[in-house]
Amino acid sequence: MQDEEKCIFRQIRRNDRVLTKIIQLVQHIFLLFRYLCTKIIRNKIKQDNMAINQLNKYVWLVETIHRAKKRGGITLKEIQSRWLDSDLSEGTELSRRTFINNIHSIEELFEINIECGSGYRYNIEYGDCFDEGSTRSWMLNAFSLHAMVGNSRKLKERVLLEDMPSGRNFLEDIIKAMRDNHVIFISYYSYNSEKYYEFDIHPYFVKAFKKRWYVVAYSPGTDDIRCYALDRMENVIISDKVFKMPKDLEPAEYFKDCFGIINNEDSEVQKVVLKVDAFQSNYIRNLPLHESQKEMKRTDEYSIFEYHLKPEFDFEQEIFSNMDTMEVLEPQWLREEVSERLRNLAKKYKICPSS
Repeated sequence: MQDEEKCIFRQIRRNDRVLTKIIQLVQHIFLLFRYLCTKIIRNKIKQDNMAINQLNKYVWLVETIHRAKKRGGITLKEIQSRWLDSDLSEGTELSRRTFINNIHSIEELFEINIECGSGYRYNIEYGDCFDEGSTRSWMLNAFSLHAMVGNSRKLKERVLLEDMPSGRNFLEDIIKAMRDNHVIFISYYSYNSEKYYEFDIHPYFVKAFKKRWYVVAYSPGTDDIRCYALDRMENVIISDKVFKMPKDLEPAEYFKDCFGIINNEDSEVQKVVLKVDAFQSNYIRNLPLHESQKEMKRTDEYSIFEYHLKPEFDFEQEIFSNMDTMEVLEPQWLREEVSERLRNLAKKYKICPSS
């Protein structure tokens, strides 16, 4: 009986040692997996940052040549000198070969032609590339401030820009697809169903709004044009399929009657009248909420502003963010909607209405 117990005990010890080794092996596998995942994520972040940094370099070059227009252009030597003064250079010289490669990339990406003229001075063949409302103009304006700040190391810590994290996600890939009118396959997260969906879109143009990048695209699955936030994309693949860009579609025209990124085709343009406190009116007067803005009345206490637009969610949010200085006079449905939200807010903060 004792021999049998000893045999069982030895077997248990052997099993324990085997189990211990299995646990150790699993732990090593888990550590290796975690290391590989961390490395992949770091490489992805590094690649995204490099892509955005390269875009900033292209725009810096366009801005530098564009500013030299009145002087008849700029030489490569002058560009190289200014490049070294730029924070983007990180102390690295701009070689002629890199410069030529950048010119070709700019032509492919933005369809902007940079040519060398008399006196070996570089100029931009303008055409309509800087026309107001053009896609290229929108893209260049979006990056130009970063380029200007990068033009001097002294400004690096003295000009604070808002970070736009979503710009690091797939922006360059989407721009490339726009350039060649290529369909892209995306994995997109839905806040409603809380899961990712995969589908094709035809990227028409991009827009920045409230620290987020959006791509305005035709969706074959829903047969309409929609806005997709880049920060909700998990994956973007440029396909070989080509789409035709609608000839009558212009970015500025598409958003002409909108505030923000929502353009509901079923919505109608309406007259909106806001009563704004005198002090807040100064800000709205200098930076209009919409291009249709008109100041109809001005007193020492308030101003009346009139708009003609589609009052969608983004516009309502703007009103609500200024609720203590702004009152909706028209239309009545919008006034009631804002009133309802204010009543709900009062309930949340347990504010009793005064009798």
